[in-house]
Amino acid sequence: MELTLLGTGCPSVDHKRFGPSNLVSTKKSKILVDCGSGITQRLHELKVSSADIDALFFTHLHSDHAVDLYQLIISSWHSYRVKPWKIYGPKGTKKFVKKIMDAWADERKLRISYEDRASVKAFDIDVIEFKSIGNLKIKDIKIKYFEVDHKPVKFAYGFCFTNKNKKLTISGDTKPCENLMKYAQKSDVLLHEVFIVGEIKEINKMRTQKTLHNVQSYHTTSSEVGKVAFITSAKKLVL
Repeated sequence: MELTLLGTGCPSVDHKRFGPSNLVSTKKSKILVDCGSGITQRLHELKVSSADIDALFFTHLHSDHAVDLYQLIISSWHSYRVKPWKIYGPKGTKKFVKKIMDAWADERKLRISYEDRASVKAFDIDVIEFKSIGNLKIKDIKIKYFEVDHKPVKFAYGFCFTNKNKKLTISGDTKPCENLMKYAQKSDVLLHEVFIVGEIKEINKMRTQKTLHNVQSYHTTSSEVGKVAFITSAKKLVL
């Protein structure tokens, strides 16, 4: 099982970092976790076709984690995808996906009728919304999903992926929380979000101390993330 960090950016634009997204893959399976800005370009750079992605998992529905969804879908069609999309996410994902697809419905109908491509299966989307905690399997990868604490975001999730006795945990956006400490235990790799205190500066009236405090309050700080890795006995911490 392999983890590829496709994007590690945040809502602020940075030409050196793409939006949040990760690829979990084996020889048999390819799972995307989140779909931030520029992810289709990153997949192309790595010679991974969006036509071959088995499933997309959303940690939560913040824009920086989901903004390239339609680009992913339409580019998979252009890449001759011949199977429906499976999209997993928190409560509200069905509504979110429907709105995105509805927004581009006219453009899509025109392309389908005029370009006369062999398949439109890429536009068939099966959306599965998470419960609080559960288990899934995508081909040879087992997945446990669990709620994390990204409040005031109502629904946010972390994931444990296992394959051939190897365990990868992806925290999603969260402050340190009990569920993560519990389910990330003894991970071979813990991929954890981090808010680096001091990296984001105040800007007079535009970005106040209160803004910085509020943003920090629903993330894990650089001083906390090492403690999380220690408590969970993770073999390797990736930020």
